[in-house]
Amino acid sequence: MQVTLEIKDDKAISILETLKSIKGIRIKNIGLSKEKYLNELAAAYKETELAEKGEVKLKSFEDLINEI
Repeated sequence: MQVTLEIKDDKAISILETLKSIKGIRIKNIGLSKEKYLNELAAAYKETELAEKGEVKLKSFEDLINEI
């Protein structure tokens, strides 16, 4: 049997991880790029919070341009 689910982005990763752990369930057609994007976005948000607290120093705009 095939089932298609629509899950809000903020819950999708945890639900998919739970489903992956159940024997007999195979997940296909998952947008890995979307999952990667969400993980990177969460990491960037955490880094921003650390920067606001002064625990981490962010790169300057000029440094970012020089990397390009």
